[in-house]
Amino acid sequence: MNRPTLHRFYGWVLLGALTAAILAVFSFLAWKDFDGRITAAARQGHDTTWFLARSVSERFRQFDRELSDLVGRIEAAGPASMKSPDVWERMIHTTQSVEHLRTIGLVDHSGRVVSHTDYRDQLPSIKVADRAYFKFFAEGGVQRSLFISPPFVTRVSSETALALVRGIYRPNGAFAGLVVMTISPDAFDLLGGMPNLPSGSAIAIHRRDGINLFRVPPLPGQLGQDLSRTALFTQSLPQAPFGVAWTRPEGSVVDGTERLLAYRSLDEWPLVVVVGVLRREIVAGWRADWMRNALLVGIALVGFSWLAVVVQRQITSRLEVELALTQMEIGHRLKIEEELRVWATTDSLTGIANRRHFLDIADREIQRTRRYGRPLSVLIMDADHFKSINDGYGHAVGDEALKAIARVAATCLRDADLLGRLGGEEFGVLLPETDLAGARELAERLRAAVAEIDLTVAGGSVRPTISIGGADLSAEGEGIDSVLARADQALYRAKERGRNCVELVALAAV
Repeated sequence: MNRPTLHRFYGWVLLGALTAAILAVFSFLAWKDFDGRITAAARQGHDTTWFLARSVSERFRQFDRELSDLVGRIEAAGPASMKSPDVWERMIHTTQSVEHLRTIGLVDHSGRVVSHTDYRDQLPSIKVADRAYFKFFAEGGVQRSLFISPPFVTRVSSETALALVRGIYRPNGAFAGLVVMTISPDAFDLLGGMPNLPSGSAIAIHRRDGINLFRVPPLPGQLGQDLSRTALFTQSLPQAPFGVAWTRPEGSVVDGTERLLAYRSLDEWPLVVVVGVLRREIVAGWRADWMRNALLVGIALVGFSWLAVVVQRQITSRLEVELALTQMEIGHRLKIEEELRVWATTDSLTGIANRRHFLDIADREIQRTRRYGRPLSVLIMDADHFKSINDGYGHAVGDEALKAIARVAATCLRDADLLGRLGGEEFGVLLPETDLAGARELAERLRAAVAEIDLTVAGGSVRPTISIGGADLSAEGEGIDSVLARADQALYRAKERGRNCVELVALAAV
C-alpha cells in the first residue's frame, strides 16, 4: 500500500473514529437531556400538587367548620330543632356567607329531608335513605368523620353537586339524622389557573378510594368515574402518599393519552390531588432540540473546525435558557406562596383578617402580654339590624355595608391593633397595651365613626350602626376564647340596651 493510499486509509479511519466519538457523545447528551426534562417535569408536578393540596385542604376545612357548627347546634338543642326557624336561618346565613356552597339540607333518622335552604315552607316529600351517604351513617354506628360523596344529581334542585355530610346523634349515641351540604364541582376551578404547567396538562381531585370528584379540563362522563383499579391506586398510593408515576403506555383510562402523573394524598381529608402532564409535551421541546443538534453534528462532520464554536454556543445557550427558566419558576413559586398566604389569612369580602388569622394572632399576643405583664383588651362589633338591610335592599347592599364598616373601623385603629371578621356581620378588634378605659374610648370612636356611614342606594340611603361589647385580659391562664366569650356577653347587653352603644365587662363583673 503506497503512502498516499495509506494516508487516505488512516484519514478515513480517523474520520470514522471521530464520527463514532461524536455520535456517541451526541447520543449520551441527548439521553441526559431527555432524562433531565423528565426530572424537571416530575419536580414541577410535585411542587404543583403541594400547592394544590394546601389550597384544597383549606377549602374543605372551611366547609367542614360550618358543617360541624350546625351539627353541634342541633345536637345541643335536640333532633327536634332540625325543623326550627332558628336552625333554618342559620343554614341560610351559612349558604350566603360561604363561597361555592349551594345548599344545606337536614335529614331525619328515616332518611326524609325535613329542612332545606331551597324551601322555607312547603318542603316536598323527599327521601334519601337509598343514598350511600345515608347508609354510611345509619348503618355504620357512630361515625364522627366527614363523608365526601361522589358527584351526583340532587333530588331537590336536580343539579350536579358533591355532598359533604356529617351525622347527628342523640346523647345516648343513637343515630338521629344528617346535615348534608352540597357544593358545586366548580368550587375547585381555581386549580385550572396554576402557572407553568405545559399545554394539555390536567388536574384532578379524587377520593382516596379512586372516585373522581373534579377534573380540569373536564371530560364527558368523568365526574364520579371509578379509577380504583388503575396503577395509581393499586400500586403507587399504597407505596407512598406522594410521588410520580406514568400511566400505561397505551394511554390513560380517562382520556387515552400517556401522561406523567404527580400525585399527593391529603393528610386531613380522604382525598388525592393529581397533576398529569402529557408525555408528548415533555418530549416536544427535546425533539426539537434533538433535530437542531443533529443538524449541528452534520455540519460538524463536514467542517470539524467549527465544532468547538458550535458546541460552545450550544452549551452557553442551554445554560442561559435553564437559568432563565429557573428564575421564572422561582418567581412564579414565590408569587403563588404569597397568594396562598393572603387567601388563607384574609377575609375575601372585607379584605381584613379572617377568623382563623385573627385567633392565631390573638393567641400569640396574649402570650406576649402575660410575659411582660401588660394590659390587653378585645372588642366584638356587630352590625345592628343587618338582616333587615339584607332583606330590604339585597345582599349586595349588605356586603357594601360590611365593607364600609371594616374600612371605617380600620381608620380608627392603631398600627398595633388588629381588626378581623369573625363571621357574618360580626367583627373582632384586638387591642394590645390597652386597658378597659382605653378600650371604651376607642369603642366609642368606632361606634361614632360607623354611625356617620351613609350608603346611597336606590330609593334612599342606608346608615348602618354597630353595637360593641368588650372585655380585658384579667385572669391568669385565660385564653382568647374566654376573653371573646366575656366580650360577647357584653355585646349581648349592648343589644338589650337598644343597640348602637358600647358595653364593657371586667373579669370581676362576670
